[in-house]
Amino acid sequence: MSVLPALVRDAPLDPSSDEARRWLEQELTSPRYHEQPGLLDRFRELVERLLDSGPRTGLPSVFVPIAVGLVLAVLALVLVRVLRRDVGESGSGRGRGVLDVPDVPAATLRRQARDALDRGDWDTAVLDGLRAVARGAVERVIVDDAPGRTAHEVAVTLATPFPGEDAALIAAADAFDAVRYGERHATAEQARGVVALEERVAAARPDRPRTGASA
Repeated sequence: MSVLPALVRDAPLDPSSDEARRWLEQELTSPRYHEQPGLLDRFRELVERLLDSGPRTGLPSVFVPIAVGLVLAVLALVLVRVLRRDVGESGSGRGRGVLDVPDVPAATLRRQARDALDRGDWDTAVLDGLRAVARGAVERVIVDDAPGRTAHEVAVTLATPFPGEDAALIAAADAFDAVRYGERHATAEQARGVVALEERVAAARPDRPRTGASA
């Protein structure tokens, strides 16, 4: 069967230069020269090559389904990771903001953190404990309620009005991020530390910046 396009097969054998140029332009504008295979097409093509490679390479036929299974497993793993990342980003509300429960007052968060600590739920104690720190600071007008403020931003901001708690604030922010975004579990020591930090910050008087007049 001829591989020449129909336009060329049916044309005169001695075209003029204008006709030849026109045929070439028409042929090059054909969609088959510009279509790119999609991801599924490439995957199907890979599977077909694996299925056809057994007889040509002399490998036992049992290796072909194993190879196909490995390819499918890799594809499934990639899809799971992508879906988990998308769900995590969409479910976190404000992305990586510490106050992803903006309507809950500090007193409620404090009570939830203490209750979680009493029942041994270290993860919830860490999360609600640092949220109580952040919400309490907002309610006391120590920090502003900026959208998407991260745990470490809260820690750095509160280190100025509470200079003696800077190390504990950073440690609490590290524990918060590890639980909330790192899929790790908090320890009992971390949970007690965050809850105790919240109690100290709530009871302490913040250091206010000195104005020129008071100085």
